[in-house]
Amino acid sequence: MKVLVVDGHPLMRSAIKREVKDHKPQARVTLMAQLDQALEAIKRQSFDLIIMEIGIPGASMHTIREMRTIAHGSKILVYSSMSEATYALPSVSSGAHGFLSKDVSGDELRIAIDMVLDSKTYFSKAVQESLLSQVIANVDVSAHNPLQMLTSRERLVVHLLLEGKKIRTIADMLALKESTVSTFKANVFKKLQVSSLVALSEKMEMLR
Repeated sequence: MKVLVVDGHPLMRSAIKREVKDHKPQARVTLMAQLDQALEAIKRQSFDLIIMEIGIPGASMHTIREMRTIAHGSKILVYSSMSEATYALPSVSSGAHGFLSKDVSGDELRIAIDMVLDSKTYFSKAVQESLLSQVIANVDVSAHNPLQMLTSRERLVVHLLLEGKKIRTIADMLALKESTVSTFKANVFKKLQVSSLVALSEKMEMLR
């Protein structure tokens, strides 16, 4: 079995390799620190399992879709220190076979590996509880990507904000009151769980 581990932190790469080898002694584990290296690697050879940190520079939901296109026979297990509630469903709907928190235990990592290799989808208990809570609260969990929660006007405001335009300028452009634009901005920040334009830019890039 061939496994590719993609993470920018050497200690994390080594820790995952150790867990994989302990669980699957026959596995041949390749370690990559950069996303472009990983994409080149999966073009050259096939891997049974790709374990990737979704927070690595350059990675996004598009990366997962690209990996599925290039390596359609590989299973993809994504992990991250970022919010599972925000990134788990978008990752899986983009083609990942499972999502883990970065502080997951070795036992849970092994369970996840077994499940995705068995063509099943893996969510941690925390993600399962979050989904159950949404169902109980009658929240539409089919909206996998938080960007789908934004209205067309909110998306337009986001676009203009990320272009560097000020609230007053946006208000003039859209023939709105400044207070209305500020409300759109506040709603976007709340829906996407960010508190700054820098964080908004990063999240928009990640979720595309």
